[in-house]
Amino acid sequence: MQLFFAGAEAPTHLNLLKACGVERVAVNINNLARHTSKYADWATSARLGAMDWLVYADTPSCPVEPVLELLAGSQVVPEAVAGPVNWATDTWLKDSDLGFLPIWDGRDTSVVRVFAEDYEGVVLPDSVVDNAAAVRTARAALPAMGTLGGLTGRSKGIERFDMLVSSAWWAVQKHGETQVWVGTRLVRLNAEDKHLKRQRYADSIEALGCDVSAVLADDPTETVRCSVLSWMALERHLNSMGRHTPLVTNPGSNGSPANVIPISGVASPVRQTRHQSSTSVATPLSTQTLPLMGLNAHVTTTEDADGNTLTETHNTIEVTADSARQCSTCVLSAACPSFNPGSSCAYNIPVVIQTKDQREALFRALVEIQGQRIMFGAFSEQALGTHDIQVGKEIDRLFNMVKAWKEIEERRTGIHVSIDAQGEAGQAAGMGMISRLFGEQAGINARALDRPMIVDEVIEEVEMVPTGGDSE
Repeated sequence: MQLFFAGAEAPTHLNLLKACGVERVAVNINNLARHTSKYADWATSARLGAMDWLVYADTPSCPVEPVLELLAGSQVVPEAVAGPVNWATDTWLKDSDLGFLPIWDGRDTSVVRVFAEDYEGVVLPDSVVDNAAAVRTARAALPAMGTLGGLTGRSKGIERFDMLVSSAWWAVQKHGETQVWVGTRLVRLNAEDKHLKRQRYADSIEALGCDVSAVLADDPTETVRCSVLSWMALERHLNSMGRHTPLVTNPGSNGSPANVIPISGVASPVRQTRHQSSTSVATPLSTQTLPLMGLNAHVTTTEDADGNTLTETHNTIEVTADSARQCSTCVLSAACPSFNPGSSCAYNIPVVIQTKDQREALFRALVEIQGQRIMFGAFSEQALGTHDIQVGKEIDRLFNMVKAWKEIEERRTGIHVSIDAQGEAGQAAGMGMISRLFGEQAGINARALDRPMIVDEVIEEVEMVPTGGDSE
């Protein structure tokens, strides 16, 4: 990432940035009018020295005439010009060797595609920098060497940009902030409790080369210097992580970039409608299987009535490890450690279920992932000191997963037959059904008594039954 410090149009700011060793500055053409009426005399070698600079506008209605006057008298050629697209279309800027970056408001996605084809990159204003969807759309439209820039006073999500014009550093003077680089992140302390928290970061302030006592005493010059050095340390940190993309200042070919990825709402030129006459023969369009799907061929060998061998092939669907994911359009692009604009995803998901062991391994992995989510949620509760109802829901979900897994693994194959019969006729029918299913002997056995009965015992049981008359 290339960081340009905004506010260089003010002489005090420019001198302070020089003293801190800043290499790149940015000039707001609207604010430049407050400090000079002769734009052509501003960008001199004596003023800028070896510093790189660019000029930009923070409003879409900014006129281009002051910019043209500034460029006409510049002794130091700017790295880029960022502004409304009519600055280029209505003037000589589009055909010049200067790198022009139009500002996109994040609304019409077809506009950013045109910008990507005609210019070296695109710049997002402060109102769009926090819009993750707009940032992904702009990144997806750009070619691999295109520049994604941002104009902002924020410090969140800036790692997504190749070029950043930051006005955050002067919030120290404007709002009384304290900004300190602590080795892995930029800490911004508001004016209310900064005096209590500065002492906590005294070691980090000293590591930047600043006077700790002056910062603790709220010295205006040293606190601003601490902020500038912190932003320079942040830039070095991001570039060490491989987030740096060189700013393109020379125009490329007039042709469309070869690796621009179509975005939503823009017609793709790959598949065109075919207009055919009544006498022409339609040519079928070639198709292919989706990247995440595959076909597994199975061959079956049988014999016909004459003993001839017959071979039959049929396909079954399967899931492959291939993916159509692209870094430029991925929702994880801002946080992925393997992010590389224009590249395919560096990861695959090799899920294969062809055996019981593989199925059980997948179930176990899913349950373990759910368990990790619960443990992380419990840790979050303790760290934040508050109750999270979602943790309880995730625990219930885990028990349901384990229950479903157990039911699947314990499932058995069997058959259950139930025959209901009433009365003699019904019993006879039931026995007949058993005979047909399991053989004649099974029906006979079903009608047989548990043990043979003696006739005398049957007569005695009958005589003992009351008949309903009087007895003597």
